[in-house]
Amino acid sequence: MLEEALATTVELRRALEAEVERARAEREALKSLDSDRIFASAAARAAFNAEVAQLESQLAAALRRAAGRVGAAEVTLAALAARSPGETAALTRALADVRALAAALAELDRLNLLIAGRAMACVQAYLNALQPAPSAYDRRGIRTAASRSGTTWSKV
Repeated sequence: MLEEALATTVELRRALEAEVERARAEREALKSLDSDRIFASAAARAAFNAEVAQLESQLAAALRRAAGRVGAAEVTLAALAARSPGETAALTRALADVRALAAALAELDRLNLLIAGRAMACVQAYLNALQPAPSAYDRRGIRTAASRSGTTWSKV
C-alpha cells in the first residue's frame, strides 16, 4: 500500500544526501573564489530544486492514493498507521531522515551564504583598491572624476 510512497521518500533521501555532499564541497569553491565551480554549483542546485519539487509532488500523490485505498479522510501518518503499522513505521523513519537531511542542508546553505558574503567583501575591497575613488572635490562639492565624466561641454 505504501510501497510507492516509501520508494519516492527513499529517492528523495538519496537526492538530499547528494546535495548535502555537494553543499559541503561548495565551501571550498567559495573560499578559493573559483567562479567556474561556483556557477556549476548554482546550476546543480537549480537541477536539484527541480528534481525535489517533482519528487515532492510524486510523494504527495502516492500518499493521497494510499489514504484513499484505506478510506482515510485525511492524509496523515497516524491515519495510515492505524491501517498499516509496519509500512507506516518504515515511511516515518524515511521521512525523519529526509527532515534531518533538509535541516543539515539548510545549515550548510546558511554557512555557505556567510562565506559567500565574506568572499564578496574581499572582491569588492580588491576592486576598490584597483580603482579607488578620488578624494578631491570641485567647487560644487562633487568628486572630480564624477564631475568630469558627467559634464558635457558645448561651445555656444
